[in-house]
Amino acid sequence: IDLSDNIIACDGAIEKCLDRSIKVDYVIGDMDSLERKTIEELQLLDLEVIKIDDQNNNDLSKSITFASDLKASRIDIIGVEGGSNQHQFASYWSILDCEIESYIHLEDCIVSKINSSKVVFSIEVGTTFSVFPIGSCKGVTIKGSKWIIDNQDITPNSRGLHNVATEKEIEISCNEGQLLIFRSR
Repeated sequence: IDLSDNIIACDGAIEKCLDRSIKVDYVIGDMDSLERKTIEELQLLDLEVIKIDDQNNNDLSKSITFASDLKASRIDIIGVEGGSNQHQFASYWSILDCEIESYIHLEDCIVSKINSSKVVFSIEVGTTFSVFPIGSCKGVTIKGSKWIIDNQDITPNSRGLHNVATEKEIEISCNEGQLLIFRSR
């Protein structure tokens, strides 16, 4: 958080930020989760509150769009755990729609995506990671792991659950499609 250029709180998350003395630059969302006391407190602070009533997108998607407008080169998302499972699941779709390099930091892992490209991650040998296709994916390759996949077409299933890094770097690529990657901490 300390190294961030901008900190954006999604709607009700501002209350947690205020409780933890995290300095926020923007609050974005439909503001349906805020208590009146918090709204009054926000008016006294030096931050920008951007109310977006669009119910076709969740507050995280609205914040990602705003970060894109700010020309962010990377987005790190924290605090999505807790609340309803539906809300948490929607967070994964939010990064899939995002063109910017983005990461969801969970208590036990970091979630990222691959869109028809190749990534190399530094990882500790023995660390577990999972790779899940979103729809059909063509030409998927995973190297540096216990279970190697070499240029295979894969469909959504549990096959990619709990692979293990056997090298200090793992390479994951996908010629066509989207993958979600969960790297254990």
